[in-house]
Amino acid sequence: MKASLPWSVVWRAQSNYVRLRRVLKLCELWLLLVGSGLNAKLPLEEDVDFINEYVGLHNELRGTVFPPGVNLRFMTWDVALSRTARAWGKKCMYSRNTHLDKLHESHPVFTEIGENMWVGPVEDFTVTTAIRSWHEERKSYSYLNDTCVEDQNCSHYIQLVWDSSYKVGCAVTSCARAGGFTHAALFICNYAPGGTLTRRPYQAGQFCSRCGPGDQCTDYLCSNTVRDEATYYQFWYPPWEKPRPVVCNPMCIFILFLRVASLLLCVIVVLIVQSRFPVILMETPTIISAEEEGKTEVEIVMEEGEGEGEGGEGEGEGEEKEEEEMLEEDEQ
Repeated sequence: MKASLPWSVVWRAQSNYVRLRRVLKLCELWLLLVGSGLNAKLPLEEDVDFINEYVGLHNELRGTVFPPGVNLRFMTWDVALSRTARAWGKKCMYSRNTHLDKLHESHPVFTEIGENMWVGPVEDFTVTTAIRSWHEERKSYSYLNDTCVEDQNCSHYIQLVWDSSYKVGCAVTSCARAGGFTHAALFICNYAPGGTLTRRPYQAGQFCSRCGPGDQCTDYLCSNTVRDEATYYQFWYPPWEKPRPVVCNPMCIFILFLRVASLLLCVIVVLIVQSRFPVILMETPTIISAEEEGKTEVEIVMEEGEGEGEGGEGEGEGEEKEEEEMLEEDEQ
């Protein structure tokens, strides 16, 4: 008989196990809270407040340029541009998107796409901080001479106030390391049509004095209800994005519907046949040897007849022998 452990030892073991489980639960909860806190700092690219903030700030800075611009367009959000910004941001590379110059790889409609990037610690990121850092480059840019101070970068500011751009889409991504920062936030904005460095970013003069036909002046910018209407590219995503979102386009939906309809049709046909013909007998398959395959039906029938004749002759001979034996017995 085995001796049982003292109750105090058993109680201590159980209490230690319970404490360990509680500690593990607390650690798990802490990790979840930390993860959710980090995600809460960086909004999704289709978050409405996030979109309104960066679109509004773009228009505010474009409407207050100096010297004033005669033809700067009012900016509105574009979902395809924001998806492109998100897709490139997931690579955590603080360098120009190599797909911008390739046809329809960054947008399903626009062919000229511009880009601005900002990188820094996650805790330092705000939409205002990033966009105003681009706007600060105006101090190094001379509109009169269309030049930038040597060893300075003015390209972000030029794109920010490019007159023909009227669509913008941005995204921010959390990266373990990007642009020399650890635990970094990579903020990217894409523009359509994109700006270039071949001319001044806009024409100087009185605000809205050279807006296009059908345009109206909104916050010192040229707006147009048709041009500024939002387009939702429901089935378009950057073809180079990995992993790609699972999307079923109209052709995919049509094929799926066709397969389901074909399956239902087959089931209906089977049910109708079974109701009309409840008893269906299947013929027993006839096995034909290789020798018989080359014979005609007439030859096969003749061979069967000969076999039956031989069987009949054998039966007749047997009866004659029985009669002879009976006669011999009578004579004896």
